[in-house]
Amino acid sequence: MTDEHQINAIIAMAILDSFSNHPELKVDSEEAKIIAKRILGALRDAGLQVTATEVPA
Repeated sequence: MTDEHQINAIIAMAILDSFSNHPELKVDSEEAKIIAKRILGALRDAGLQVTATEVPA
């Protein structure tokens, strides 16, 4: 796994973005970070690995 903090932040941002149009389902940034860590943990437990690749310019 590459920079775990960066991966957590990217996943947390995606979670927050997913809930942005649903104010009745409020998720704050700390909760999104916890969810992101749990997602990465579940992927790790399943034997999967998140790695970075270079994106062509």
